[in-house]
Amino acid sequence: MGDITEKAVVNNEVQEAEPVAKADETKAEKFVRIGEYRMNKAIEAIGRLENLANRSAYEYTQEQVEAMFSVLEKRVADIKEKFTAVKQKEGIPFSFGSKTE
Repeated sequence: MGDITEKAVVNNEVQEAEPVAKADETKAEKFVRIGEYRMNKAIEAIGRLENLANRSAYEYTQEQVEAMFSVLEKRVADIKEKFTAVKQKEGIPFSFGSKTE
């Protein structure tokens, strides 16, 4: 997108911060701007997990792999749930039973 980004110094490392907001930016534009940035960062981070599959550099069990992906998949499911339009109401409304006239 070519958005200008700020730089932040953390632990002596220069890190790119989220793209700077534009004047009169709508909420939809803000969602796209920040969403693209965060998704790309998440994709990069997840991609780095692939390096752990290198058996010449790492030793791991299938149980460790399952645990790692179980947590990752659960977290993604939790976040996806936050984006659902309508949340289901929990339980049934309270009632004493039949109404008296």
